[in-house]
Amino acid sequence: MEKFAIIYDLDYTLTIKDSPCFSLFPRYGIEEENFWKKMEKYRKEENFEMILSYLYVLYKIAKEKGDPLTREILYNAGKDLEFYPGVLDWFDRINEFGKKHGYLIEHYIISSGAKETIEGSLIANKFKTIFATEYHYDENGYADWPLTSINYTNKTQYIFRINKGILNNADDNLLNGYMPAEKRSVHYKNMIYIGDGLTDVPCMKTMINKNGFAIAVYHGDDTLAKNLIKLNRCNAIAESDYRENSEIENIIKKRIVAVKNKNV
Repeated sequence: MEKFAIIYDLDYTLTIKDSPCFSLFPRYGIEEENFWKKMEKYRKEENFEMILSYLYVLYKIAKEKGDPLTREILYNAGKDLEFYPGVLDWFDRINEFGKKHGYLIEHYIISSGAKETIEGSLIANKFKTIFATEYHYDENGYADWPLTSINYTNKTQYIFRINKGILNNADDNLLNGYMPAEKRSVHYKNMIYIGDGLTDVPCMKTMINKNGFAIAVYHGDDTLAKNLIKLNRCNAIAESDYRENSEIENIIKKRIVAVKNKNV
């Protein structure tokens, strides 16, 4: 069966706020606004890359509190993630629609958030692969170094990985080598990327340039999403409501049908 990939950002795309805000920040007594200010301070003073700054500040605070980060702490934080309406049964509905049209739908996450937290969430088992930022852990199980850091520009490599079916971070030679179109896992036209903001633009533009499809979602204020489509940085916009017969569901169904009918 031919494959169709739907690729998601996480925070504010599927979740109603940034993933560490649900239970991880409260665990360490972190006020959200102060955390982002502290992160920005490190970025400017030390010339930190954005996601590495995030990883460092969170690691530093946890260590200073005497409660260093572990895989278990981050994983358990995933249990408290809250999602937009319809997300929990979204995947099964879209899978069934795809099957009726001859497609095996595969779902992927590409997120700057913690992979461990996403793996602990209610929707973790819906994804073929979760590409996300991750810590390395020492012999005692404590976070001690970034294992993977996913920022807004290097997110795009994971689109190429999905296209070629190379889902292992360590296999760069195969990723960068030539692969005939007929041997690739998912054709670009069979890909949809869903994101909520400027950090998703590189992936959205990659989709557009490769004849895939990009959707910008919004909650409440649609100013940014309208600007993205005006500037040709996405193909469509929709409210972050994933319930049956929602706008985003209808957009994706139409795209699947259009690809099947070779109208793209």
